[in-house]
Amino acid sequence: MCGGQLKGPSGVITSPNYPVQYDNNANCTWIITATDTSKVVIKLTFEDFDLERGYDTLTVGDGELVGDQKTIFHLSGTTTPDLVVSTSHQMWLNFKTDDTSGSLGFKVTFEIDQGSCGDPGIPAYGKREGTGFRHGDRLYFECLPAFELVGKKNITCQKNNQWSAKKPSC
Repeated sequence: MCGGQLKGPSGVITSPNYPVQYDNNANCTWIITATDTSKVVIKLTFEDFDLERGYDTLTVGDGELVGDQKTIFHLSGTTTPDLVVSTSHQMWLNFKTDDTSGSLGFKVTFEIDQGSCGDPGIPAYGKREGTGFRHGDRLYFECLPAFELVGKKNITCQKNNQWSAKKPSC
Protein backbone atom coordinates (compact mmCIF):
# COMPACT_ATOMS: atom_id res chain seq x y z
CA MET A 1 0.00 0.00 0.00
CA CYS A 2 1.27 3.44 -0.88
CA GLY A 3 0.30 5.93 1.79
CA GLY A 4 -2.81 6.42 3.88
CA GLN A 5 -4.37 7.80 7.05
CA LEU A 6 -3.27 5.88 10.15
CA LYS A 7 -4.57 5.96 13.70
CA GLY A 8 -3.16 4.31 16.80
CA PRO A 9 -2.44 3.03 19.18
CA SER A 10 0.29 1.41 17.05
CA GLY A 11 1.03 0.04 13.61
CA VAL A 12 3.55 -0.77 10.89
CA ILE A 13 4.42 1.24 7.79
CA THR A 14 6.34 -0.37 4.92
CA SER A 15 7.45 0.81 1.52
CA PRO A 16 5.41 -0.65 -1.37
CA ASN A 17 6.33 -4.32 -2.08
CA TYR A 18 8.49 -4.55 1.08
CA PRO A 19 10.63 -6.65 1.61
CA VAL A 20 10.95 -6.88 -2.19
CA GLN A 21 12.34 -3.95 -4.22
CA TYR A 22 10.01 -0.93 -4.24
CA ASP A 23 8.63 0.71 -7.41
CA ASN A 24 10.16 3.56 -9.37
CA ASN A 25 8.43 6.97 -9.43
CA ALA A 26 6.63 6.37 -6.12
CA ASN A 27 5.25 9.26 -4.11
CA CYS A 28 3.56 7.92 -0.98
CA THR A 29 2.37 9.87 2.06
CA TRP A 30 1.27 8.39 5.36
CA ILE A 31 -0.33 10.58 8.03
CA ILE A 32 -0.43 9.29 11.61
CA THR A 33 -3.03 10.97 13.83
CA ALA A 34 -3.71 10.47 17.51
CA THR A 35 -7.49 10.45 17.94
CA ASP A 36 -7.12 11.94 21.42
CA THR A 37 -5.24 15.21 20.94
CA SER A 38 -3.93 14.98 24.50
CA LYS A 39 -1.88 12.03 23.22
CA VAL A 40 0.80 14.24 21.81
CA VAL A 41 3.72 11.88 21.36
CA ILE A 42 4.09 9.67 18.29
CA LYS A 43 7.17 7.45 18.27
CA LEU A 44 8.69 5.91 15.13
CA THR A 45 11.15 3.03 15.31
CA PHE A 46 13.03 1.94 12.18
CA GLU A 47 13.28 -1.84 11.92
CA ASP A 48 14.69 -2.01 8.37
CA PHE A 49 15.85 0.77 6.04
CA ASP A 50 17.52 0.55 2.62
CA LEU A 51 16.86 3.30 0.04
CA GLU A 52 18.87 4.27 -3.04
CA ARG A 53 21.24 6.79 -1.45
CA GLY A 54 20.74 10.36 -2.65
CA TYR A 55 17.88 9.54 -5.04
CA ASP A 56 15.10 7.90 -3.03
CA THR A 57 14.01 9.57 0.22
CA LEU A 58 11.78 9.21 3.23
CA THR A 59 10.96 12.54 4.84
CA VAL A 60 9.37 12.61 8.31
CA GLY A 61 7.70 15.66 9.86
CA ASP A 62 5.19 17.03 12.35
CA GLY A 63 1.70 18.08 11.31
CA GLU A 64 -1.10 16.92 9.03
CA LEU A 65 0.29 17.74 5.59
CA VAL A 66 3.68 17.24 3.99
CA GLY A 67 5.61 20.43 4.64
CA ASP A 68 3.44 21.38 7.65
CA GLN A 69 5.22 22.73 10.68
CA LYS A 70 8.68 21.22 10.60
CA THR A 71 10.56 18.43 8.92
CA ILE A 72 12.13 16.22 11.56
CA PHE A 73 14.26 14.00 9.28
CA HIS A 74 15.15 13.68 5.59
CA LEU A 75 16.45 10.12 5.14
CA SER A 76 18.19 8.25 2.31
CA GLY A 77 20.61 5.32 2.10
CA THR A 78 20.79 2.91 5.04
CA THR A 79 21.35 5.15 8.07
CA THR A 80 18.42 6.01 10.36
CA PRO A 81 17.96 7.45 13.84
CA ASP A 82 17.15 4.95 16.58
CA LEU A 83 13.91 6.72 17.46
CA VAL A 84 11.91 9.62 16.01
CA VAL A 85 9.47 11.42 18.33
CA SER A 86 6.84 13.94 17.24
CA THR A 87 6.07 17.18 19.01
CA SER A 88 2.38 17.17 18.06
CA HIS A 89 -0.52 14.71 17.79
CA GLN A 90 0.12 14.27 14.06
CA MET A 91 3.11 13.10 12.03
CA TRP A 92 3.64 12.52 8.32
CA LEU A 93 5.99 10.36 6.27
CA ASN A 94 6.60 11.04 2.58
CA PHE A 95 8.38 8.41 0.45
CA LYS A 96 9.66 9.52 -2.97
CA THR A 97 11.61 7.51 -5.52
CA ASP A 98 13.22 8.40 -8.82
CA ASP A 99 12.80 6.66 -12.19
CA THR A 100 15.77 4.29 -11.91
CA SER A 101 16.83 1.37 -9.71
CA GLY A 102 15.28 0.87 -6.29
CA SER A 103 16.29 -0.95 -3.12
CA LEU A 104 14.54 -3.15 -0.56
CA GLY A 105 12.78 -0.25 1.16
CA PHE A 106 11.80 0.21 4.77
CA LYS A 107 9.78 -1.05 7.70
CA VAL A 108 8.82 1.42 10.42
CA THR A 109 6.69 0.82 13.50
CA PHE A 110 4.73 3.63 15.13
CA GLU A 111 3.26 4.00 18.58
CA ILE A 112 1.03 6.75 19.88
CA ASP A 113 2.06 7.37 23.48
CA GLN A 114 -0.22 9.20 25.86
CA GLY A 115 2.77 10.66 27.62
CA SER A 116 3.91 10.05 31.16
CA CYS A 117 5.57 11.63 34.15
CA GLY A 118 7.90 8.82 35.16
CA ASP A 119 8.01 6.94 38.44
CA PRO A 120 8.40 9.41 41.34
CA GLY A 121 9.33 6.61 43.73
CA ILE A 122 8.07 5.71 47.19
CA PRO A 123 9.03 7.75 50.27
CA ALA A 124 11.29 6.08 52.84
CA TYR A 125 9.06 4.70 55.61
CA GLY A 126 6.03 5.20 53.36
CA LYS A 127 3.85 3.40 50.87
CA ARG A 128 2.11 4.32 47.64
CA GLU A 129 -1.17 3.34 46.02
CA GLY A 130 -1.47 3.58 42.25
CA THR A 131 0.76 2.17 39.55
CA GLY A 132 0.12 4.43 36.53
CA PHE A 133 2.37 7.29 35.49
CA ARG A 134 0.42 8.50 32.42
CA HIS A 135 -1.45 11.79 31.99
CA GLY A 136 -4.34 11.97 34.45
CA ASP A 137 -3.10 9.11 36.65
CA ARG A 138 -3.07 9.79 40.40
CA LEU A 139 -0.81 8.37 43.10
CA TYR A 140 -1.70 8.28 46.81
CA PHE A 141 0.90 8.28 49.58
CA GLU A 142 0.83 7.47 53.29
CA CYS A 143 3.42 6.81 55.95
CA LEU A 144 4.02 3.79 58.12
CA PRO A 145 2.80 4.04 61.75
CA ALA A 146 4.80 6.52 63.90
CA PHE A 147 5.75 8.60 60.80
CA GLU A 148 4.09 11.79 59.58
CA LEU A 149 3.51 12.69 55.92
CA VAL A 150 5.21 15.91 54.79
CA GLY A 151 3.85 17.17 51.48
CA LYS A 152 0.82 16.31 49.37
CA LYS A 153 -1.10 13.10 50.07
CA ASN A 154 -1.77 12.61 46.34
CA ILE A 155 -0.20 13.82 43.11
CA THR A 156 -1.48 13.76 39.51
CA CYS A 157 0.43 13.36 36.25
CA GLN A 158 -0.23 16.52 34.22
CA LYS A 159 -0.21 17.00 30.44
CA ASN A 160 3.17 18.76 30.62
CA ASN A 161 4.65 15.41 31.79
CA GLN A 162 5.22 16.78 35.31
CA TRP A 163 3.67 15.65 38.58
CA SER A 164 1.33 18.17 40.24
CA ALA A 165 3.64 18.22 43.30
CA LYS A 166 6.88 16.67 44.51
CA LYS A 167 6.85 13.22 46.08
CA PRO A 168 6.08 13.64 49.79
CA SER A 169 8.36 12.38 52.54
CA CYS A 170 7.74 10.65 55.86
